[in-house]
Amino acid sequence: MNLKDLQYFYDLCQLQSYTEVAKQHKVSQPSISYAIKRLEESFNCKLIHHDPSHRSFKLTNQGQILLKHTELILPEVISTRKEINRSLAHCSTVGFPPIIIQYLFSVLNKETEFDFLKKVRPIRGGSVELLNLLLKGELDASLLGLIEPLNHPSIETHELFHKELYVVLSKNHHLATALSLTFEDLVDQSFILLDEHFVHLKAFELLNQKHQNKAEIFFKSDDIVIIKELLKKGIGVSLLADIALSDEDDDLIKIPLIPEDQITFTVYYAYLKSATLSSEVEALFNLIKSYE
Repeated sequence: MNLKDLQYFYDLCQLQSYTEVAKQHKVSQPSISYAIKRLEESFNCKLIHHDPSHRSFKLTNQGQILLKHTELILPEVISTRKEINRSLAHCSTVGFPPIIIQYLFSVLNKETEFDFLKKVRPIRGGSVELLNLLLKGELDASLLGLIEPLNHPSIETHELFHKELYVVLSKNHHLATALSLTFEDLVDQSFILLDEHFVHLKAFELLNQKHQNKAEIFFKSDDIVIIKELLKKGIGVSLLADIALSDEDDDLIKIPLIPEDQITFTVYYAYLKSATLSSEVEALFNLIKSYE
């Protein structure tokens, strides 16, 4: 069976036009027709109700079965091809949320502990963004910070550590002397948050929903440096884990939320169950876990 024929079949099911599929793949329309015929001969059944003019499109029961399985087969083939290509490059591609990679680089001390960079290509992005890339087969593995358990049939996950989200603000902010805060204390503040690529926005939304969505977002960014600079200038408050703060951020303080409002996120390493982790990537994840 030709995988290209399956791709033509899948695209035909989506576009429902032989002409459009032919245009998309830059082949002749008969090429699409022959591909469907080859599949029908291979499965010894009709997959599409016959219409000589190709003006209507309807799958047979057997065609619907093939489509259901093709939706599973093609992503696996694409993911396999990408993984093989990366293995030929002798380098693993691993996703790193910026806060986590900043924390990682701050705790590693020995020069030898950075040897993983010789065999690992870091891809920076928010956890939500990196999870999508992982599912598409664009990454060999990824570190992910999530506030909810990740239960996906295609992904293997392992917990590394847990971190609490704090209210982060300027040490000159009028709330800076509080020992703890409720979210109710913050609803009239301007929130400066990491954007939708990160789980921090989801955490804010969960807390805000509990308080009738009274709080408002002043600014969102995918750049943690920009967010911290605004906070240092006394512009608003944020929700961040303490690993986002470094020694250079002495103008900022973190204040815990009361237990009823606390949100904890878990840092996982994750990879597709169909993938095989390199020894370098496994060593990297074990190294991170040893520092917790």
